[in-house]
Amino acid sequence: MKTPRYLQISIAGAALIFGAATLHAQTSRTWVSGVGDDVNPCSRTAPCKTFAGAISKTAEGGEIDPLDPAGYGSLTIAKAITVDGGTGSGWGHVLASSVSGFTVNVTGGTHVADAVVILRNLTVNGIKQSPSAAGIHGINYVKAAQLIVENCVFENTSTTGINMNMATSGALRVNDCFFDNTTTGILITTTSGFATAQIDNCRFNALTTGLNTTSNAFVTARNCFFAATSGANGGVRANTGCQVNVSNSMFASNTTGANAAGGTLRLSNNDFFNNTTGIAGTAESANNNRFRGNGTDGATSNVIVVK
Repeated sequence: MKTPRYLQISIAGAALIFGAATLHAQTSRTWVSGVGDDVNPCSRTAPCKTFAGAISKTAEGGEIDPLDPAGYGSLTIAKAITVDGGTGSGWGHVLASSVSGFTVNVTGGTHVADAVVILRNLTVNGIKQSPSAAGIHGINYVKAAQLIVENCVFENTSTTGINMNMATSGALRVNDCFFDNTTTGILITTTSGFATAQIDNCRFNALTTGLNTTSNAFVTARNCFFAATSGANGGVRANTGCQVNVSNSMFASNTTGANAAGGTLRLSNNDFFNNTTGIAGTAESANNNRFRGNGTDGATSNVIVVK
């Protein structure tokens, strides 16, 4: 039986609509590959080439995963999402030339008020040896309810590894990360509200400043290693209006180990070895920190013992 023409037109129109909807559909998991193409749907068998190409095809709260080791380009994140570079066949790498590796600025989506962004198993290289092309921040955290950074490497950025510089409150969690050859490892500040950060098992090496707070910050760091920081701010700095707690960590061969620069700095069970100055300013101590080989341990008369 011959199909009426009006029905043929209706079927064709429905097919076009369905095809367009399918073309723009977002999935909970997308894939990228060094041999992929951003015109692809970012499926496992037809991966995209860059993080930027994949994010528009990834649903809010979804995940982007690499299939193989490659450079996947810088990314601006405007919704809750996970980017996992992987530890098996895939490893996500970003060369940040004149830009930040990742910019987290969640301004839309169903969960904009409680959005969580997770960045895991990633390396950001800011190409600092090429000043004209040096990346600015490894991660620029502008807005999101929470940013979780796990097992990442930040190297050769011109300004910071992680820049938490927010207009309102936010929460940062950093675990098992390495910061090398940049100006500041992590900078935490906010102009209103309060910025909170938990930093665990991280290494800060050959920086100007390791962990720096400038305003409205409450930070806890433990099991960290601060070495060869060359600036007066030190391995850790607590500025006025900030509270920084550091425990079970080592400060070695820094110009200044820990700096209570007008803020509240609490120290427990840390080692200060071979620093020019162990502690600068007035800090609070659990009276269980150890000092050896420093030019000066610091103004120990200013260290308040807290039991």
